[in-house]
Amino acid sequence: MTYPPQPGQYPAAPPPYPGDQYSLRQPPSGGTAITAGVLAILGALWGVVIGIMNFGVVDDVVEDLKWLVIFQGTVYLLEFATLLPGAILLFLRKPAGRWLVAAGSALHIAQGLVALVVLSSDDRFTRDLDSATAIGGGFGGLLVALSPAIATLVLALVPLTGRWCEWGKRPPQQPVPYQAPPPGYGPPPQQW
Repeated sequence: MTYPPQPGQYPAAPPPYPGDQYSLRQPPSGGTAITAGVLAILGALWGVVIGIMNFGVVDDVVEDLKWLVIFQGTVYLLEFATLLPGAILLFLRKPAGRWLVAAGSALHIAQGLVALVVLSSDDRFTRDLDSATAIGGGFGGLLVALSPAIATLVLALVPLTGRWCEWGKRPPQQPVPYQAPPPGYGPPPQQW
């Protein structure tokens, strides 16, 4: 090939820049996955403590709401059973950990919504308030209480967490040696 190309011919595409090859081999940041794992561990600890406490107060609750306390205690223990192994697997870059953390967070959100609906429909809790105030206050409080679970769910499901987990399954790669561009690219050779 001559430099410059002959009239009417297009030059071939240049080879990829060596820095681009390096960026494709660089592992993705684990910030979202590690944060989701830490929040999942904290959620698991919270779930086991509150689950045990719920089962401890079943006898002190009004008869028609005992099912709700037992339901919440059971869900909290299920959260513990999904969040703790999920966090460990997430730290090990296993995709199953990501889904266990997401499932445990979704369980927490679902049980909070069930509790809100049940308690806001019971006249004993909304007697002194109009229904809009009771539901609004309950929803606002629930949103604050569920914010760690919502954050954990979002962090577990973002694509960066998935890429970080997938990167752990890749075999180690050998560095690519630098290849000089083919003749005809770059500045023309100097003639003395």
